[in-house]
Amino acid sequence: MIKKILLTSLFFFISIVSNQTSAATPDPLWKKHCQEVTADPAHLLKKLTQTQNKISFTNHGGIFNGGVCWWHSRLTRNFQYIAVFDSSLPAPSEEEAYNLVTRVRNGKATTIPGFNNLYQFSSVHYKAVQTNLEEWQITNGGFGLGFLDGLSGSSSVPASELKTLMDKAYVELTKSQKPIFQVLQLPGITAHSWLLINMIPTSDGYQFEVVDSNYLYNQTWTYRNSATHFWYGGQSFVNYTTRRGRIEEEVIRKRMTDKCTSVQYQVKFHDPVLTMDEEVDAILNGPYK
Repeated sequence: MIKKILLTSLFFFISIVSNQTSAATPDPLWKKHCQEVTADPAHLLKKLTQTQNKISFTNHGGIFNGGVCWWHSRLTRNFQYIAVFDSSLPAPSEEEAYNLVTRVRNGKATTIPGFNNLYQFSSVHYKAVQTNLEEWQITNGGFGLGFLDGLSGSSSVPASELKTLMDKAYVELTKSQKPIFQVLQLPGITAHSWLLINMIPTSDGYQFEVVDSNYLYNQTWTYRNSATHFWYGGQSFVNYTTRRGRIEEEVIRKRMTDKCTSVQYQVKFHDPVLTMDEEVDAILNGPYK
């Protein structure tokens, strides 16, 4: 506990000394967002059931044209937590749009001007979003080998092991009421990802809903207790919740909470100096891991 407190204090201090600040004047859109999150613990999950809150195009491109699914899912999640849209403001240029997406990718609270929602914004500024996804893949995954965190499982496991994974996911989702980033381990070193947003127990397992970057609309899957794997595109896979995925969600949720605290008390807000990835790396690899 002491180690966690020390680490939290370190990041709080870093954020305080940041030179990037926003005015203390209350922002009605941020106030509304924060009130909705506070009033309904499942608000972020519900947002992800609406097409308007998701990226307007599916997973493609990336290294060797192998896709950017991990980063597509994570960016979609970040937008739900730390971005609001203000259509009353002038729309950004392409360069400005790129910089706005970079802020969200880096885990910094952002107001997107000129649009009502993520679907509209990403439809107009496809290039700004896709460029960020591909750059993120290279710096955080791909050649940076960050993807290895999710490639430690099997594409098929004993039925009892898969049941344990599914039961743990259900408990975690029910308790946290927040989207769970999962890695889908396919044969070899291939892995996909999705956001798990709903699970309903059945007489023989679960029915669950995911945000899958290969589709514009949410997908519903059925799990039965006797299963040893799922099938995706003719290949077997097992869905895993990684430690890094959990920590990322904790970090982005904490940053949303910090922003909402500044809105509530009308105090000047300071951007964190570290990007989301830098903070997660520090937690995973630092002295307090």
